[in-house]
Amino acid sequence: MTLTNNEVATSVEMITVTIDGFEVAVPKGTLIIRAAEMLGIQVPRFCDHPLLDPVGACRQCLVDVEINGRAFPKPQASCTMPVENGMVVKTQLTSPVAAKAQQGVMELLLINHPLDCPVCDKGGEYPLQNQAMST
Repeated sequence: MTLTNNEVATSVEMITVTIDGFEVAVPKGTLIIRAAEMLGIQVPRFCDHPLLDPVGACRQCLVDVEINGRAFPKPQASCTMPVENGMVVKTQLTSPVAAKAQQGVMELLLINHPLDCPVCDKGGEYPLQNQAMST
């Protein structure tokens, strides 16, 4: 079935979300991590890729989330959570809780993966090393 001249294509419902104090309107179903990218805010991640389904396995993209004045008790994975209207998100840039959670996850990742790996083929060109050094 095709659209004729008198048929109107359905419009996309837009959701307003506040991330680190900046409001942005995004299509319904947009993930928090993608909405942050639209504002130029980089949320750390390892397992996220825009062409793949969300996994949330690395937990590196944790953010503080509040909906209708009610905060979630723990940081949430921004790569698996879609935005909701009126949602307030605080990333590692504005939330000490999110920053501490991300640092804790990084610590756990580094326990079994030292940064000075001379036998590694990646030798300094590894995202884990880059991210660990930037925190």
